[in-house]
Amino acid sequence: MLRLAVELLSMSSSVSETQDRESFERLSERRAINCPVCGGPCTDLPLYRYTVEQAAAHFCPPTRDTHRNRRLQHCIAGLWQGNDCEIFACARCGFGFGHPFVGGDEEFYSILHEQRAYPAWRWDYDVAITEAVRKFEGGKILDVGAGSGVFLRRLETNWQVFAVEGSELTRVELEHDGIQVLRGLGVALKSHANQFRVITLFQVLEHIADFEEMLRQCHALLEPGGHLVVTVPDGDAMIRQERVTGCHDMPPNHINKWTPESLSLVMRRVGFECATPIYEPPSWKNVKANLHMRMIAEAAKGDTVAAQIYRIRNRRFRFAALSFLGVPTMLRMFRYGRQLRLGGAFAIVGVVPAQHRDKARNK
Repeated sequence: MLRLAVELLSMSSSVSETQDRESFERLSERRAINCPVCGGPCTDLPLYRYTVEQAAAHFCPPTRDTHRNRRLQHCIAGLWQGNDCEIFACARCGFGFGHPFVGGDEEFYSILHEQRAYPAWRWDYDVAITEAVRKFEGGKILDVGAGSGVFLRRLETNWQVFAVEGSELTRVELEHDGIQVLRGLGVALKSHANQFRVITLFQVLEHIADFEEMLRQCHALLEPGGHLVVTVPDGDAMIRQERVTGCHDMPPNHINKWTPESLSLVMRRVGFECATPIYEPPSWKNVKANLHMRMIAEAAKGDTVAAQIYRIRNRRFRFAALSFLGVPTMLRMFRYGRQLRLGGAFAIVGVVPAQHRDKARNK
């Protein structure tokens, strides 16, 4: 399906303020970039081009914390091995991706999470319970990228809960609360191959360059008939987000723009049987999220009222000022109407086919 590629191409004018046509023409003279999902050549011009300075300002405007912004710039430049990253879309499978094709590392996320908390209960947790957890009476379940363990903590006691988490501080907290922490999927395979009934990847694959290997490892960890629940931002919704809020889906945090077609393609290739995609439902919470992203976009510009508000160190005063600014901002966004309530992600449940049972027993 080419919907993502078409919409991305139609949006290229939205970033023309920072990218001139001559720059795009020079970029087009290079060799084609191959799609990480289907391997097809992406010969079109890049859809977006972000500099290190733009990316760092997106995650932490210099008006908010100059030192932290500089640390992010240094980290991102090291990841990209240069000063910019381009976004391409595959005309064959619809997958969008960053080039250089590299996600954030532990240093990047340690800086990024200095100002962020892990979310509370989310819509995709309900999907996992309905579409996977309730299919079994209990067993072993693994949450990859578990954060503070909100999902695992809510499960019944008939489940043995395991987590993979990149933050050392969070790993310690999870272990303290009785959640068994595995240091990575590769390590888990040495002692837990074919043992899990459910594995969850909540909003993880958009961050991962070696996504196919991660899915293969999940497949090997699941028992025959086991369920993998994958949720990711919808690539089409990310384009809508950029149009409505001006807030871009910025690398190296998100380096993949998934569509149901491209994600199903990879999951089937590693051996999963895929169910019909489940889309995040409309919600008034999404209106608040869109408003917040508009504020982020405004703050990144540096010379706006939002940027000045982020200079306020006192969190209570800053929140009050942002709330006051949110009124005129919301009025400007009102023309987008129901688009503000639309969900921005989808889920696909993959099942390990039953015919893998004999193979698993012989290992």
